[in-house]
Amino acid sequence: MLLLPLLFGEGEKHWSRRPVAVLMVTVIAVTLGAFTSLGTYTPWSPMMNAWTSAPIPAADLKDRTPLEREGALVFQNKQCRNCHSIGGAGGMRGPALDSIASRMTEDQMIRQVLQGGGNMPAYGNALNPSETTALVQFLLTLRGGNLAPAVDASRKMVLSSEQAPSGLPSKPATPGGP
Repeated sequence: MLLLPLLFGEGEKHWSRRPVAVLMVTVIAVTLGAFTSLGTYTPWSPMMNAWTSAPIPAADLKDRTPLEREGALVFQNKQCRNCHSIGGAGGMRGPALDSIASRMTEDQMIRQVLQGGGNMPAYGNALNPSETTALVQFLLTLRGGNLAPAVDASRKMVLSSEQAPSGLPSKPATPGGP
């Protein structure tokens, strides 16, 4: 539309006489500027330099076993920090993992890492079994403020039904009760 007056010699060529063209150029420029600005800081935008610029907080490495420290290295080397944050440093695309162990059980973490889900890609082919084990063991230490670890309610019910004497119906476990 901007080149039409230049290509065709007829019609008005001055910008003040072409308000639609001026409006279109203005809207396009503002839209591109807004999208460029939003793309630099929105939560869905991964921080592709997070894994190199922000080390794992020392508090999350203190008093950890060698396997858990190995998991911290896997977390850093596989660039999990591009999408996830720990201690306020890292990406914002995925959830912060400061208290992940109070929200997810070990089995849920293994499934999430291997199969992915939501916005998280599957890492089943990118991690070998020892890396997966180390990573999950490290994530199990992240309980934020010493919260209680996540509990699988179905596992509690299965264990209580296995301990019931045969022939008698087992009493299902009630949440918060004995």
